[in-house]
Amino acid sequence: MLCHDCGQRVATVIFTEVKEGRKATLHLCQSCVDERGLPSPALNDPIQVDQVFREMLERLGEEEGALDGSHPRDADTCRNCGWSFGRFRQTGLLGCPHCYRGFEEPLGDLLRKLHGSAEHLGKEYADGPDLTRELDLDELHQDLQVAIDREDFELAASLRDRIQLMRDGEDAS
Repeated sequence: MLCHDCGQRVATVIFTEVKEGRKATLHLCQSCVDERGLPSPALNDPIQVDQVFREMLERLGEEEGALDGSHPRDADTCRNCGWSFGRFRQTGLLGCPHCYRGFEEPLGDLLRKLHGSAEHLGKEYADGPDLTRELDLDELHQDLQVAIDREDFELAASLRDRIQLMRDGEDAS
């Protein structure tokens, strides 16, 4: 999604403000956030995802006595980047997006141990708007614009049709 202010850069910050009972949401790039002088707490204290994973793996390893490199999948490597599951267990990082598929079974086991499930369902509000659908539509519109800019008209037509199908489904509701 592009920044609401400049319309040129990708929006990386979602700023929501509630005034007098009315909610306003802005999708802004970091430059426009800085220009407006808005707070950006995520940048002041970023979450270190690798550190979080490393700590979770250490806790699980302590419980199971498995941090000695004895996991049966430690030697398994990603076909795309060569990253090993053992390296993931040491660093808490994966080498590329394909690692998620390559290590799907042990990552699923890890998630089940941590969360009780390997599937993220998220939260749904009973009487709120379908935000996922709105985000999907926004993303399709952006992809459509990129396809048009690149003059990839077959892709643009396909995206246009998908957008229309989603809108037709909305009208039927």
